[in-house]
Amino acid sequence: MNLQAIEYTRIEVRRALANLSEGTKGQLQAFSDHPPADKNKTPRCGQPLIELEGGEGCGRSLVKALTTPVYVLETRSRRRPFPPIQDLEFSYTSWRRVINSLDDYQQAWIRYCYGFDLNFRYQTLICQHVWNEFQNCQVEKKLQSRVVKKVVGLVWLAAQDVAAARNNDTYKEYAGAALSRMMSVDRSTWLRVYASRWASLKAAFVELDTHALQTILIRREELEEAKALEI
Repeated sequence: MNLQAIEYTRIEVRRALANLSEGTKGQLQAFSDHPPADKNKTPRCGQPLIELEGGEGCGRSLVKALTTPVYVLETRSRRRPFPPIQDLEFSYTSWRRVINSLDDYQQAWIRYCYGFDLNFRYQTLICQHVWNEFQNCQVEKKLQSRVVKKVVGLVWLAAQDVAAARNNDTYKEYAGAALSRMMSVDRSTWLRVYASRWASLKAAFVELDTHALQTILIRREELEEAKALEI
């Protein structure tokens, strides 16, 4: 699959996961901004009296009501309500259906990278998958525990770095000097011990991104073909 198809899928996925419902306010927010109740319509003239029906042997009784009449405006400004989903959102339902059919770790990456969803569960799934892939690719001798702890701290940073590069063409990747300062190690130690592993983690995220987008495009084409046969 060429880069043009990958970029096309990337653009369509962003549109499918975009939150287009922000154009209008929710009902609760609209009520808080403009309360529909108008207490000035009926001025308060003391508490009204309510006459109760007396039972056998009881006379007439009056009770002061604890409420006052309030004029309430109509909650919507148009005769017909807005449709529950806009036409543009509906046109991307096939893309969202395909995204929902992905594996958990692929769906987590797509929703984080292109849907800007910061759900902690997604972050955990992404990091666990890439860390397992990273460990499976390590054929050298076992790392020291202090080195492993520092490399684990680079996993989520690598995810943020790759996601930022996918969504911002002008994004500048972390320099080795900046990363060495963040990890509190010397520049020479970074180049000798951590630089290659940082590159491996980023390569794992790039592979995850490419494979997820390819899967989305293939499954959507299959979905469109099946829909065409039904017609």
